[in-house]
Amino acid sequence: MPDVPLDQLVARLANFPQLGQSVSLTQLQAFLSLISRLLPAIRSDPVNAGLTLPSHLTLPVPVVDFLATSLQLPTSIVILCWAGFGDWAGEPTTSINEDELLGSLGTHFGIAGDTLEPPSHCTTDTCNNAPLTKRQEYQATLFTLRRGVLPITVVSLYCHHCQSTYHHDYKVRHASQAHAQREYYGGVPERIMVSMHHVIERELVVLWEAQMVFSGASAEAASRIYNTALRTRTAETEEKLLPTTVWDSFFLHALLRDATKREITLCVPHNATNADRMNTALEMRNMWMVGTGQDLWAHACTGCQKIIGNKRLSACVTDRVTVGHVCCGVADCQIPLANQSAWFCPAHSKLQFICAVAGCEHRSGIGWRTCDNPTHRAFEEQRRTKGKAMFVLRARQARNAGQAEPRPPTSDMDYLDEVPEEEDQDPPTAPTPSNDLVKIRGRLSRRWTHNEQLIVRCCGIILSRATFFGSEAITSVKDFIHVTFPVQYPGSLPSYIFFDNNCLLLRHLLASVHPRDSRLSAVGFPVDVFHASRKHKDSDEFCTMNCSPVTFPEIMDGDAWVFNSSAAEQANKWFRQFQPIVKEMPILRYNFFLDEMISLRNEWRVNRIRVEGKGPHLIPLADLETRLS
Repeated sequence: MPDVPLDQLVARLANFPQLGQSVSLTQLQAFLSLISRLLPAIRSDPVNAGLTLPSHLTLPVPVVDFLATSLQLPTSIVILCWAGFGDWAGEPTTSINEDELLGSLGTHFGIAGDTLEPPSHCTTDTCNNAPLTKRQEYQATLFTLRRGVLPITVVSLYCHHCQSTYHHDYKVRHASQAHAQREYYGGVPERIMVSMHHVIERELVVLWEAQMVFSGASAEAASRIYNTALRTRTAETEEKLLPTTVWDSFFLHALLRDATKREITLCVPHNATNADRMNTALEMRNMWMVGTGQDLWAHACTGCQKIIGNKRLSACVTDRVTVGHVCCGVADCQIPLANQSAWFCPAHSKLQFICAVAGCEHRSGIGWRTCDNPTHRAFEEQRRTKGKAMFVLRARQARNAGQAEPRPPTSDMDYLDEVPEEEDQDPPTAPTPSNDLVKIRGRLSRRWTHNEQLIVRCCGIILSRATFFGSEAITSVKDFIHVTFPVQYPGSLPSYIFFDNNCLLLRHLLASVHPRDSRLSAVGFPVDVFHASRKHKDSDEFCTMNCSPVTFPEIMDGDAWVFNSSAAEQANKWFRQFQPIVKEMPILRYNFFLDEMISLRNEWRVNRIRVEGKGPHLIPLADLETRLS
């Protein structure tokens, strides 16, 4: 109810004496609050075409019926309230009671409490700010953080000059054509149209992001939390939040935020399915993130960069973490799978019909991964038997009783389910008089990437991430370093890089004749104290002379490093929580999700560093174009 003097209220009631006898002050307040919420719907009704002032508008019949039912007033009194106080409708406010009324009764009368409006004029330059027409409305569901699930009216308008349809978040030119694109207006709206009938509040997506970053919550968990704890009390007939909607909201929100940061326009296909609509945009963002794409790639602070003597020294750590996705069954093949159920990429798809035993080129039997060769079939049968629960229970009982564990029925062959990476293409060992046990090698399960590799500043900021398909090979680590600290930015190269296997990496670099590798000669490659004392042999003279902690007294403070050499292991502990979430993700979403998690964690981490007084900042690109000293 507007803030008006009492004498004005008394004067209004004097003009409508029937209201003073039929309506309580509480009902009048509720009436004014509801019509303020419903004013957009009242204006958009055909009976009020071209009218804007409340005093000129007529209450549509559905609105009259809704107000009469909600306020428990006769329809004649509702119409009289509108005549007497309709011009007092002001800025809409929200309350739980109103939301529940609109949620429970509004849908019955075809009324939504909120309206999602597009721009009113065309933004195309050649249209000269022409007003939009051809108003169309449809009902959708709004998921909110504090108000639960609400019905909402979504409006679209049309420009006849450029044939563009305008929605709340985006416009589409020639929408009926197959190649039509959704062009987003820019910025991140407070309400995001995830699909035609699902609208999500931005602050709710931010909550889901925080749940994912800090607790490793999946979209399934986020949707269950919302449906259990955040929906309103009148949720029996409400639409439930689905995990697919959570994922679509997460990816679209992140793309809009990224486009805003980079000052580009986000465009996605209009007529694609929700599952595929964002693929091109995701791929472009993934390519951008390779190596130097993280917002804090040029980060520096006193936790990872120190002035020692007259030198400015910086350090980072690289390490692997066991997180991966399904990939092609051919070793080291990086071609994406056609779908998540495929065992081989399109280039190697014919191998799905070939026997899984290494070296065998016969076709596999129907319903089997191996051919009709009795030895190969026994290999697969053994693996199937060993995977059954009853076999596992019998083996456990035998172990507890001190008896020999049962073996599946096989020939006198010994079988290996996994093919060692270096022996993937080796044929099975042929039987010889001196070889009683023949080892059959083959892969009866899908292949997964080996690990994710991180490069982390010693303050905890993650600079870069890469997927290693076959192994944590020294050459792969070297290439990852080159991509993260590219040659065009020599000043980005740290003074020291901690790595568990630095002695092998340094050997490789010293033996390399590639000009690109020579630039790493200015970098120190220490091994942290734990790995140097526990994992590296005393007899390894090269490691002792070149990578041992005692070789780097300038970054030692007594027996401790000046830099935190465990930063990567600490980041890995956080990072590995995502394996259950991403293991079955398509590769585009897999890479995007992990990069986004790193970006959000970095944002949180740099705020902590700022609070700790370590002076976080971004090194200017001009400084990175020259080698730091």
